[in-house]
Amino acid sequence: MKPNQLTLRVTDLPSNTTENDVKSFFDDRIQRSHGKQVVETVGPVCSATNSTRSTTVSFSSHNTAQKALKLKPANRRLTAVGGGASTLNLDDSFLDLTTIHYATNPETGKPDIDIVALHGLTGHAWNTFATSEVVDQQADRRKDNNWLRDNLPRLLEHSQQGPVYCRVMTYGYNADVWMTNSNADLDVPVRTLLWSLEVETQKDPHRPLFFIGHSLGGIVIKQAITTWANEAIANTINPASTSGGRYLFPIKGCLFFGVPHKGADIASTASNILNLLSLVFDVNRNNVHDLEAKSQRFANISSEFKAVRNHEDIPILSFFETMSLSRVTGVIVNEQSAVFDYDGAPRPFGLNRDHREMTKFSRDNDQGMSAIVHFIANRARDAIAELDAQARAAYSTPLPQHPTAIRNKNEEDKFAILKQCDTVFLVDDSPSMRGRGWELVQHILEHSMTVATWYDRNGIDLHFFNDWDSNQNELSDPEKAIRVLKNVDLNGDSPLYDQLCRHLDDYWSRFEKDGRKVEFKNYNLIILTDGEPKEEYESSDEISDQEDARKNKAAFRMIRKKIVDVARQLDKANARKKQIGIQFCQIGDDRDANVFFHYLDNDIKGNYKLKRDMVDTIKCVSELDLTPEWYEKLLLGGIDKRLDHEHVGSEASNSRSPPRNGASNRMSIRSSWSLPNRTKSTSQGFHRSMTGDETLVGSPAGHVNSMPNISSSRLQTLPEAQQANYPATISEQFEQSPPRLTYADRQRTFPNRLREPEAGTPQPQRSETFQPQKSDRSTSWRPWSRG
Repeated sequence: MKPNQLTLRVTDLPSNTTENDVKSFFDDRIQRSHGKQVVETVGPVCSATNSTRSTTVSFSSHNTAQKALKLKPANRRLTAVGGGASTLNLDDSFLDLTTIHYATNPETGKPDIDIVALHGLTGHAWNTFATSEVVDQQADRRKDNNWLRDNLPRLLEHSQQGPVYCRVMTYGYNADVWMTNSNADLDVPVRTLLWSLEVETQKDPHRPLFFIGHSLGGIVIKQAITTWANEAIANTINPASTSGGRYLFPIKGCLFFGVPHKGADIASTASNILNLLSLVFDVNRNNVHDLEAKSQRFANISSEFKAVRNHEDIPILSFFETMSLSRVTGVIVNEQSAVFDYDGAPRPFGLNRDHREMTKFSRDNDQGMSAIVHFIANRARDAIAELDAQARAAYSTPLPQHPTAIRNKNEEDKFAILKQCDTVFLVDDSPSMRGRGWELVQHILEHSMTVATWYDRNGIDLHFFNDWDSNQNELSDPEKAIRVLKNVDLNGDSPLYDQLCRHLDDYWSRFEKDGRKVEFKNYNLIILTDGEPKEEYESSDEISDQEDARKNKAAFRMIRKKIVDVARQLDKANARKKQIGIQFCQIGDDRDANVFFHYLDNDIKGNYKLKRDMVDTIKCVSELDLTPEWYEKLLLGGIDKRLDHEHVGSEASNSRSPPRNGASNRMSIRSSWSLPNRTKSTSQGFHRSMTGDETLVGSPAGHVNSMPNISSSRLQTLPEAQQANYPATISEQFEQSPPRLTYADRQRTFPNRLREPEAGTPQPQRSETFQPQKSDRSTSWRPWSRG
């Protein structure tokens, strides 16, 4: 544990944990000395990637923090007042990404921006940005203040530019990589940072991102951004095609504190720090000479980053120290080295502090704090407005063909099967659906209910998870449904399991009574949700498979069991194969929901040896998914097994199956700024039209890789004649991958523009084109509102 460190990271908290639960937990387990309190501050309880929570706890003294860290596992079990219990994990290292603040916009239910802060050589992810003040000298009581947690979020929410709600993360890494003689070691923290960011931003990869870097941590940021851009360009659409590609790049600003920007200056900065450490610690002098040998590598990183910054127009705010760290070293990074200059750059800010203290702010009015808030708030508001404008761009969304448009009696009426069904739309109206998700729901229901009500003359049912007063039965007017949707108050939780049971049990009771009658209709249940059900509770005697319980949420296991039980009941009753169909429509791209819905759609029948497949799934990430084929699958996928395994919308990007019935091979490219194996957005959104003789080819499912010396998957267009030679294995694909290119090479190879189609080539179905102007530098469609 670092000397005088007061704050610990606490993870694996139960999902219902509050800050009071955490404070009470430590108050009960650590004996107070001289009457002083145990905990000074409990940070916001933040969501983690494994359905648990995490927080930061600042203790009143270093000794108290040590006592907490030494608690035995038997004394680390926390039971939340709201329900749930788990054994806590405590650490003082803060390695990898740590979420220290999480605030949601009331309108969207999600943060507006992400902020990631990195320390430098000999730094620490928490201590670099924290100050410790004496609260009670006699009681030896101190209080830790980290401006990233305790000041910045509050100031952004009350900024003059308008409220900005943020998630703040720190990134801790082994900074000793600067003191080795291997250039490859410098890639390790970059690789880990990129992978960690991919996981943390999975639900919203479009959210604007800001980096804060101190000293040599800024070099890690530079290399990460350069690698990010290179891999993104490598995954754009082949420019030889008639539709150009444009990758998504959500980085909207960097704040550099004492970051050297020249290769020799970087090595000199590290050498000065090592020389200073050698006065106190036993430092290997060879490491200083090794740093000098890396000067060219540092220079290359800065040069490549400058090219990316100019191309992406990333704003940079530079801070430099004006005070000497010691008489031996003087000023570690002077103004000439610390200022990243470019046309239109914000004026650099000189801090009346030394290199070590320049990232420590304890009060809202400290020198430099207003400049930080102003810079982030300005760029954040611009980015939010830009994303909102893109999300509401005037796209002509394709609609399903209205039944009256079918003039030819010999043409198959695909929707006629709806006459045999009672169609029920069950809608998730929890707060997680706020913003763009709810707009998508309204858009989907407006058009799908137009078709559904045409065939069900008795009307369809529109029900909600929470707002039962707004439920509509035998609804035959689609316009009334839209009016109802606009008045629904998004509150409560996501009782997906309870609602599924309620609807299936109600239909089953009617089936037992009248199911043998000829006129008794099938049941077409269409559920629209983001896939984040509320936490359910199972007692220990209800869990038969502990391994299954460890891997899957209780809510998912209970939903699966209900579907299996109903399917077996129908099999036992010799019911029609189409008696019940369940269509799960996932709004958004939640990772856990992706896995679970895929399992329900593809594996549950075989794993449980069911005679019927009554589940289908479909996903909607943006309006560009809403093609006629998408609506057809939404309405019929649960009851027409011919559509069950069709890939439409954002799902089509990972499918290589040919289009059915001669339909145009239109595939929605799922957007992501992350590492290879993630397809990139086109210049006008997620959608790309392919020519008739092309097939979209991606990397094999589940394959991921990143960073130098690891081959990247590439998205290519191949003529049909060459598809037979497409490599069947990952290793074959690697062998056929072209060599890696520098950023400049990629710029020449992947120009961000559309090429004119050759004569006779089918035109893309969307006419918008990307113009390489600064104002259009990030024109990819945003699937969510700014949450």
